[in-house]
Amino acid sequence: MRLRMLAFAATTLAFFLGLSVAVYADPCLVVYPSGPCVYHYDPAEYYTVGLGHPLYDSEYDRGGQVLLDIVDNEVDMTIYQAPGLMGFVQSTSDQGFYFIGTTFDLIIDGWSNVPTTYVNILVVFDQFVPEPCSPTISVNGSPLSGTVYNAGDLVGQTPVGNNYSDALTLHVSWQGCYGVHAWAFSDEDYDGTRDGGECFTAFSHDMETPVQQSTWGLIKTLFR
Repeated sequence: MRLRMLAFAATTLAFFLGLSVAVYADPCLVVYPSGPCVYHYDPAEYYTVGLGHPLYDSEYDRGGQVLLDIVDNEVDMTIYQAPGLMGFVQSTSDQGFYFIGTTFDLIIDGWSNVPTTYVNILVVFDQFVPEPCSPTISVNGSPLSGTVYNAGDLVGQTPVGNNYSDALTLHVSWQGCYGVHAWAFSDEDYDGTRDGGECFTAFSHDMETPVQQSTWGLIKTLFR
């Protein structure tokens, strides 16, 4: 989930092993919904603080909490890109933007610390719940054949503070399952396979599907 740390690790590896820029092949993009969502964070990477804490900043308060990087104690602006971010849920297994709805606008964000061109972007739908399920998925009004959508290229060059960001918006709808996970990467070598680290992902859930008491119960209360 940590693009900065992965980039640092890749740079270090290239230095010691003498690798070429191929280390940076197939970078991930940030994927989130345009509407309300909560972010599931790994406690080994992030922590939250509330009002009264020395590092609390009301500008980044979401649901009474501010999410901070456990390494540098700073706000990770990548996560705060989601306009409908409502709060945070600690999770050691599934990290990403969680939200309710089977019809939504999915944002593919080319967030970077330098102007970047992402080519051959593939949006992947997977981790269907329950596991044997095969949902029917449509993107921009057209049924998706398979589980991968080619979104083309994206140039991220608009300044956002000290970073750069431009985005693609896909209108997605699906049915037939309990949940659908989505993520995206720039398939720079055009082989259909991601060569890189973990990604910032989105997970949509069908609110009409009965669920047992779980994390989804907490998420559902945030949207009532």
